[in-house]
Amino acid sequence: MENGEEFNGKEEFEKYLESENVGTPTVGEVRKCTVLSSGTEYVIVDLSAKTEGMITKRELVRNPESYKPGETIEAMVINYKGEEEGARTYLSERRFMIPKLLEEVRKSMEEKRTVKGYVTKKVRGGYTVEIEGTLSAFLPGSQASYLNSISNEDLVKKEFEFEVINFEERNNGNNIVLSMDALVKKQVEEFLNGIELGSKLTGVIKDITSFGAFVDVGPMTALLPRSEISWDKNVNFKDKFRVGDKIEGVVISKDTVNRKMSISLKRLSNDPWDDIEAKYPVGTVVDATVTGIAPYGVFVKISDGIKGLVRSEDIFWGNYRRNLKDYFHENENVKVEVTEIDKNRRRISFSIKDVGGDPWNGIEEKYHVGDTVKTKVEKILDTGVILGIEEEVSGFAHISELSWNFVKNPSDLFKKNQEVEAEILEINPEKRRMKLSVKRLQKDPWEELAKNVKMGTSVDCEIVNLKNSGAILRVVDFNVEGFLPKSQFYEGIKVGDTFKAKVHKISYNPQLDERDMVVTIKGEPTEQAPHAKKESPKEDEFFNQGPMRTTIGEMVNQKGEKQS
Repeated sequence: MENGEEFNGKEEFEKYLESENVGTPTVGEVRKCTVLSSGTEYVIVDLSAKTEGMITKRELVRNPESYKPGETIEAMVINYKGEEEGARTYLSERRFMIPKLLEEVRKSMEEKRTVKGYVTKKVRGGYTVEIEGTLSAFLPGSQASYLNSISNEDLVKKEFEFEVINFEERNNGNNIVLSMDALVKKQVEEFLNGIELGSKLTGVIKDITSFGAFVDVGPMTALLPRSEISWDKNVNFKDKFRVGDKIEGVVISKDTVNRKMSISLKRLSNDPWDDIEAKYPVGTVVDATVTGIAPYGVFVKISDGIKGLVRSEDIFWGNYRRNLKDYFHENENVKVEVTEIDKNRRRISFSIKDVGGDPWNGIEEKYHVGDTVKTKVEKILDTGVILGIEEEVSGFAHISELSWNFVKNPSDLFKKNQEVEAEILEINPEKRRMKLSVKRLQKDPWEELAKNVKMGTSVDCEIVNLKNSGAILRVVDFNVEGFLPKSQFYEGIKVGDTFKAKVHKISYNPQLDERDMVVTIKGEPTEQAPHAKKESPKEDEFFNQGPMRTTIGEMVNQKGEKQS
């Protein structure tokens, strides 16, 4: 040291502490502290003393983790432990704040000012409220009807304003009573008086019911009626919105006395029916969406709030009595033409068939008798098959025009939506009918058979069907059908059996559409019909068996013989 002075470190440090007021803390002393660190249960502070300070969670105003390093707070020393006890100073922020807050609350009641606080829990008769995170107050349920519409989750998260209606300082605890309803009532009345009908406002959906939704618009809850959600009456509100969604609406009614308000979403836009005749004049073709299917027609929507009907007779040309669910499904997009508008009754009618025009107009210029057309099976009947040629144009192929052979069920040959080529036999535009033939596009196999097969010719056969009167068989080499009378059956005969037989009768007259053949296996070698009976039937018994057809020519000859 200069001048030979000896440095006494301990004495100098103590003088420094005293000059900086960082000496030993005194219980009850208030210190300005700087946050050094924070945890879940305490905060460590620098209080400009020999030791660091600790403020436990119960002595803090806020959650310990909300205090950030470097933040300055004021706290009261409540305990000090020297070096021999671990050198720790304990402080309380709450105890420093309470006197100041009590005075502030007292003045708020006298001056009719509000205080802010959080509802911490629901208790018997009301709620416990914490003011500034320090003072505990009581909110009677009779003064908190506003809270009934708030969920418990939102209740503890949101800071509210209260009026102080009673304040007493006691040695064993303070008596602070709060009120919310009077304040809310005043705020709602001011809010309603300050807003005009037609004003736009933003709110948050709090609850959704069958008759509408409740929307938090600030100091009050407004009703959004179901009828005011959309111009489209069929909109499902629960599918479109969720609790918590933020929406914008228009004020359509208010009641200051009863503190009620209604808002509308749909009135953010004009009523689509106001200018419907100008926007969609009769004859306009528009895109539409199928919204419903009924036996008498299809409901479609062309825009929000504009929904109408396409009657059955305005869907198909010709026969419109069809199952509409086979042709349409909900949410399908279709083109429609506006046919009628009744603005007063808010009704509009459409046509689907008029969009493309009548396909049968000029049909004979497009198709001719003898033409071969590509078709698709639309419907299978017992009497034949309906074949679609193009949209709304179809023809009918009678069962006799499906195959050169006998057809028991058309469904044995065709399936729905199967593609088939057919020949046009007849066109009748007036009746919107067309006759078709499938078999005439194939060569008549009977023509070849008639050239090569005579009475007594031996042919290979296969049983294809068994009947009471006999069996239907297929002549293998020519792929035509013949008949085996029941009197010719052998034991165990079944479908799929193959054998040789002799032609007993053949009739081929294409002009009269006659094609018949009867075969017999009597007298054949046993290896050809191992189960055939040995006895030969009488001639008249043979001819009386089975549905043998007599041609018209034979009938004429027989009649002539009798007359002569």
